[in-house]
Amino acid sequence: MRKSSHRPPKVLPLGIKNRQRTELPALVALTAIGESWFSSQHQSDLLAVALVVREMAAPESLQHQCAVTLQGLCEQAIIADDKVEIALNLAECLPWLQLQSNARVQRAIAAVAAKAERASRDCPEQRAVAEAA
Repeated sequence: MRKSSHRPPKVLPLGIKNRQRTELPALVALTAIGESWFSSQHQSDLLAVALVVREMAAPESLQHQCAVTLQGLCEQAIIADDKVEIALNLAECLPWLQLQSNARVQRAIAAVAAKAERASRDCPEQRAVAEAA
Protein backbone atom coordinates (compact mmCIF):
# COMPACT_ATOMS: atom_id res chain seq x y z
CA MET A 1 0.00 0.00 0.00
CA ARG A 2 1.26 3.43 -0.91
CA LYS A 3 1.99 5.95 1.77
CA SER A 4 -0.17 9.00 1.73
CA SER A 5 1.74 12.10 0.82
CA HIS A 6 -0.68 14.17 2.82
CA ARG A 7 1.10 15.76 5.74
CA PRO A 8 -0.80 17.17 8.68
CA PRO A 9 -0.84 20.95 8.44
CA LYS A 10 1.71 22.73 10.55
CA VAL A 11 0.34 26.02 11.69
CA LEU A 12 2.69 28.57 13.08
CA PRO A 13 2.13 31.25 15.71
CA LEU A 14 -0.25 34.04 14.83
CA GLY A 15 -1.44 32.17 11.74
CA ILE A 16 1.59 32.97 9.62
CA LYS A 17 3.08 30.19 7.52
CA ASN A 18 6.69 31.40 7.60
CA ARG A 19 8.66 30.00 10.56
CA GLN A 20 11.29 32.73 10.33
CA ARG A 21 8.67 35.43 10.78
CA THR A 22 6.85 33.74 13.62
CA GLU A 23 9.25 31.78 15.77
CA LEU A 24 12.18 34.06 15.19
CA PRO A 25 10.85 37.23 16.89
CA ALA A 26 10.12 35.39 20.15
CA LEU A 27 13.43 33.54 20.03
CA VAL A 28 15.38 36.72 19.25
CA ALA A 29 13.56 38.42 22.13
CA LEU A 30 14.59 35.58 24.42
CA THR A 31 18.19 35.94 23.28
CA ALA A 32 18.07 39.71 23.81
CA ILE A 33 17.07 39.50 27.48
CA GLY A 34 19.87 40.91 29.59
CA GLU A 35 21.64 42.42 26.57
CA SER A 36 22.08 46.11 25.88
CA TRP A 37 20.03 45.82 22.68
CA PHE A 38 16.91 44.45 24.40
CA SER A 39 13.98 46.71 23.49
CA SER A 40 10.27 47.14 24.12
CA GLN A 41 9.64 45.42 20.76
CA HIS A 42 11.28 42.27 22.11
CA GLN A 43 9.09 42.48 25.19
CA SER A 44 6.01 42.92 22.97
CA ASP A 45 6.94 39.86 20.89
CA LEU A 46 7.02 37.72 24.03
CA LEU A 47 3.82 39.24 25.36
CA ALA A 48 1.99 38.57 22.07
CA VAL A 49 2.71 34.85 22.35
CA ALA A 50 1.53 34.83 25.97
CA LEU A 51 -1.72 36.66 25.21
CA VAL A 52 -2.68 34.48 22.25
CA VAL A 53 -1.90 31.21 24.05
CA ARG A 54 -3.76 32.39 27.13
CA GLU A 55 -6.79 33.17 25.01
CA MET A 56 -6.73 29.80 23.24
CA ALA A 57 -5.71 27.30 25.90
CA ALA A 58 -8.09 25.62 28.31
CA PRO A 59 -8.03 27.42 31.69
CA GLU A 60 -6.61 24.47 33.65
CA SER A 61 -4.06 23.39 31.04
CA LEU A 62 -0.30 23.60 31.36
CA GLN A 63 -0.16 25.90 28.32
CA HIS A 64 -2.59 28.33 29.95
CA GLN A 65 -0.61 28.35 33.18
CA CYS A 66 2.65 28.95 31.29
CA ALA A 67 1.03 31.74 29.25
CA VAL A 68 -0.24 33.43 32.44
CA THR A 69 3.24 33.23 33.96
CA LEU A 70 4.84 34.49 30.74
CA GLN A 71 2.37 37.37 30.56
CA GLY A 72 3.14 38.35 34.15
CA LEU A 73 6.86 38.34 33.43
CA CYS A 74 6.42 40.37 30.23
CA GLU A 75 4.18 43.03 31.77
CA GLN A 76 6.95 44.22 34.07
CA ALA A 77 10.53 45.25 33.43
CA ILE A 78 12.35 42.16 32.22
CA ILE A 79 15.74 41.52 33.77
CA ALA A 80 18.41 38.94 32.99
CA ASP A 81 17.34 36.85 35.98
CA ASP A 82 13.95 36.27 34.29
CA LYS A 83 15.52 34.68 31.21
CA VAL A 84 15.36 31.06 32.37
CA GLU A 85 11.76 31.29 33.57
CA ILE A 86 10.72 33.02 30.34
CA ALA A 87 12.52 30.36 28.29
CA LEU A 88 10.78 27.52 30.14
CA ASN A 89 7.34 29.05 29.68
CA LEU A 90 7.99 29.99 26.05
CA ALA A 91 9.17 26.43 25.37
CA GLU A 92 5.74 25.19 26.44
CA CYS A 93 3.74 27.86 24.58
CA LEU A 94 5.36 28.04 21.12
CA PRO A 95 5.20 24.35 20.14
CA TRP A 96 1.57 24.12 21.31
CA LEU A 97 0.66 27.27 19.39
CA GLN A 98 2.20 25.87 16.21
CA LEU A 99 -0.18 22.92 16.32
CA GLN A 100 -3.33 25.05 16.38
CA SER A 101 -5.33 25.78 13.24
CA ASN A 102 -5.05 29.10 11.44
CA ALA A 103 -8.72 29.86 12.01
CA ARG A 104 -8.45 29.24 15.73
CA VAL A 105 -5.32 31.39 16.01
CA GLN A 106 -6.98 34.20 14.03
CA ARG A 107 -10.03 34.11 16.31
CA ALA A 108 -7.76 34.33 19.34
CA ILE A 109 -5.88 37.29 17.87
CA ALA A 110 -9.17 39.04 17.13
CA ALA A 111 -10.37 38.40 20.69
CA VAL A 112 -7.13 39.75 22.19
CA ALA A 113 -7.32 42.83 19.94
CA ALA A 114 -10.98 43.41 20.90
CA LYS A 115 -10.12 43.17 24.60
CA ALA A 116 -7.28 45.65 24.15
CA GLU A 117 -9.60 48.02 22.26
CA ARG A 118 -12.24 47.83 25.00
CA ALA A 119 -9.62 48.37 27.69
CA SER A 120 -8.25 51.44 25.91
CA ARG A 121 -11.78 52.88 25.49
CA ASP A 122 -12.61 52.26 29.13
CA CYS A 123 -9.40 53.84 30.41
CA PRO A 124 -9.86 57.62 30.85
CA GLU A 125 -6.15 58.31 30.38
CA GLN A 126 -6.17 56.59 26.99
CA ARG A 127 -9.26 58.54 25.90
CA ALA A 128 -7.62 61.83 26.84
CA VAL A 129 -4.54 60.94 24.80
CA ALA A 130 -6.67 59.86 21.83
CA GLU A 131 -8.77 63.03 21.96
CA ALA A 132 -5.67 65.22 22.20
CA ALA A 133 -4.25 63.64 19.04
